[in-house]
Amino acid sequence: MPAAWAVIDDATPPNPTLTMVFAEQPPLLGWNRETQQPYGPLATVMNRVAARAGLTLVWQEPWARRRLLTDLEAGRQPLCTVNWALTADRANRFKFTEPLGPVPDWVLLVRTSDPRIGTAPTLPELLARPELVFGFSDGSWAEERYVRAASSEAASPPPPHDAPNRERVRGGMSVLVAMINKGRIDYAIIDHRSLDRIMAEQGIPAGDLRTIPAPNVGPNQPGRVMCTLSTPNTVIERLNQAIVEEARLPLAGD
Repeated sequence: MPAAWAVIDDATPPNPTLTMVFAEQPPLLGWNRETQQPYGPLATVMNRVAARAGLTLVWQEPWARRRLLTDLEAGRQPLCTVNWALTADRANRFKFTEPLGPVPDWVLLVRTSDPRIGTAPTLPELLARPELVFGFSDGSWAEERYVRAASSEAASPPPPHDAPNRERVRGGMSVLVAMINKGRIDYAIIDHRSLDRIMAEQGIPAGDLRTIPAPNVGPNQPGRVMCTLSTPNTVIERLNQAIVEEARLPLAGD
């Protein structure tokens, strides 16, 4: 059996192998195609946590978000992914570790030059305006909360057509920021703690985009490690103990 598919049972060996799957979240989490390894702050903290937990991680190449969620829910083998928010719906379908970072600071991100958006509109006000396009990540909690009912999130296929003022994005916050900057979408929900890093990575001048405080629009839970139900509790316990020992980082879950 290849190492990437090694199965962990409840009789956990001293240094078990754990398979990590993920969707790219640049600049927080990317994939180096030359080294066939992940890079970025999320990869760094996850590798440190695993080392503390006595786990050997096997990272697979990036997956599409919907495939990732569907395969994790199927739970045919132990698989984990990093930086996902714990929601009421997901709590019944996956196992979660303790948080990897503090509570996110949610804001609405818009273009400074967009004259259609006022000084401090609320998210419901923006969503009700058909001429403004809301961007959201495919399979994310934002889709669950604002585009589809929570009960239909990951296991079922996406609807054939989203509303004209909703834009499904196959990427994380970095892609949303880029699309706002380029005028392909008009606003999105972003963690303010990650925004400066993303804008610097993309070379976006600070004055080109502005934020609108929106503390209650997203989960009040930070990102966690999310695993299949078949992942042994002993592995989750090891990860939790290691997370407690690690410094907390500002990472907002998808």
